[in-house]
Amino acid sequence: MTSIAEQAWVFITISDGERSSSAHEGYDDSVGIYYSYDSNVAQSRRVRTGDIVIIRVDSDVAGWGIIEHIDVVPDQSKLMIRCPSCQKARHHRRTRLLPTYKCDNHACGHEFEENEAIREFESVTTFRAYYANTWTEAARPIDFRELAELQTSTSTFNAIRPLDPTLLPPFLDKLSGRDVNISVDFSTDDVRNILGGHVETVVRRRRGQRAFRFEMMRRYGEQCAFSGSQPPQALEAAHLYSFAKRPEHRSDGGLLLRRDYHSLFDAKLLAVNPRSLKIEIAPCLSKYPSYKKLDGSALRIQGESTPSFELLGEHYEQALRVFSHN
Repeated sequence: MTSIAEQAWVFITISDGERSSSAHEGYDDSVGIYYSYDSNVAQSRRVRTGDIVIIRVDSDVAGWGIIEHIDVVPDQSKLMIRCPSCQKARHHRRTRLLPTYKCDNHACGHEFEENEAIREFESVTTFRAYYANTWTEAARPIDFRELAELQTSTSTFNAIRPLDPTLLPPFLDKLSGRDVNISVDFSTDDVRNILGGHVETVVRRRRGQRAFRFEMMRRYGEQCAFSGSQPPQALEAAHLYSFAKRPEHRSDGGLLLRRDYHSLFDAKLLAVNPRSLKIEIAPCLSKYPSYKKLDGSALRIQGESTPSFELLGEHYEQALRVFSHN
């Protein structure tokens, strides 16, 4: 499994509210699904399928994933806005001083107005790296300065920065809110499907998620499968299977769960034993009374509404691998 962790990167994206640079028109990023960049970005051609990526949005670390597929499109026209002095596309907008722009090239530092900038189109290769099916949302806020300690480059300008994979494990544990062991958490079949190029699966899942949730509510009522009756706003539809492997919304392939249970279920820290239909928890949850009392309790559904035992079993097997080091 080490083949999916030989390289690691931080991809940096800037929200519209924080964007001060006007060297170009920005990128079409979708946090949690894909990251867009082009051949002007340093390291762009070194990024590979199977690399680990951590996504930083402004000053926050948003989460991490494994690159499943990269779309490559050559010969694309891109508008670049350059400093009129050094002709570098490294400058930022100033809000309190004039002239409006200042070049960030240390050897230059030229100050200029927008009408003085050099505007030109150039041909670039564009890339879009997908990691949606392995995306793990940050479980807690982590300052980007902690991430900087993992970087193998001192650059503070590049949007893609290399990380030392050997330093990642404790950081991923803290970011994920559980112990992460890629070689245990992902089976060989998981990796084969993850890296199989299912770039549209999460888009299809999200498009169908509302209908899937309504189907679960019709099937189970407004009942959390772990805690019973709950306000409908608190209930979410949880898949029992990887959408990368089965890009469909099966009516017997989900449970209706309260939001916190759904998050822990997706993280494989909660599971249902397919033989006993009882809930089991990862050892690390035992210190939390509200989750400890779940351990060994019966699933709150019965009769014809029981989900697929086969799919419950698949999720249970994956969860046991996570339980083994959590």
